Amino acid sequence: MKPAAARGVVGQVRVFILALVGVMGVGLPRVAEACGLTPPIGPNGLPAICHGEASEIRFHGGLSLGGTSTSLDFPGGRGDLLQGAGVATFDVTPLDGLTFSVSGGASLGGRVDYGGARYDLQPGWLAGVGVAYRFFGRNGLPFVQPSFTYSIARTRSEAPDGSEATFTSKDWRAGLAVGKVVGGFAAPFVAARYFGAGTDWNVAGGHGGDHYRYHVAAGSAFALSEHWDVVGELAFLGERRATLGVGYTF
Repeated sequence: MKPAAARGVVGQVRVFILALVGVMGVGLPRVAEACGLTPPIGPNGLPAICHGEASEIRFHGGLSLGGTSTSLDFPGGRGDLLQGAGVATFDVTPLDGLTFSVSGGASLGGRVDYGGARYDLQPGWLAGVGVAYRFFGRNGLPFVQPSFTYSIARTRSEAPDGSEATFTSKDWRAGLAVGKVVGGFAAPFVAARYFGAGTDWNVAGGHGGDHYRYHVAAGSAFALSEHWDVVGELAFLGERRATLGVGYTF
């Protein structure tokens, strides 16, 4: 990436984070603690907001919307993917720092540009599981949160001539998020993830893989009250992805 382009990307990320802090930071209660998983398109290991005593078993439900833009390498060539999804997730934290997550939802359509043609992606289903563990994060210390997730999604593609084919994506992700609770209500973070498994699509010759097997992201989780929280993340290097979610702790 050229220096000018890199500075532009960094500037966009700064604006994204500052805008979130500015909008969400007014009048929020000082109750935030970083923990958990909040998935965009399948579980992805984003920090969430926790409440209550550390010794309590916590339950957290969430809804998120996200979009992904990336490239896939198939035996027949490269395809450019753009796809959105909506996901519901349920998280349980049985021990302080340890969170398990299950999720399910739907891809909301999209497209694949391949071989000079555009293939529309129909709505489909997706499901996933994940685990994360938070180290540190108390008494003003930054938190470090490794995570591992797995998801599967299936939809159908439609060619310009109307023919259809199954489009199945499997995805495992190993990630690390590092951040800090700020002002008692916000948890900004940076994250890096490496992933694999791939996509099966007969149109392009069978099994393909991500051209970018990584992404680097920045975002923040915010406490709205003792029960409600929101999270936003923007992945700007490698696979590009944007996510916005809302959650409830009970």
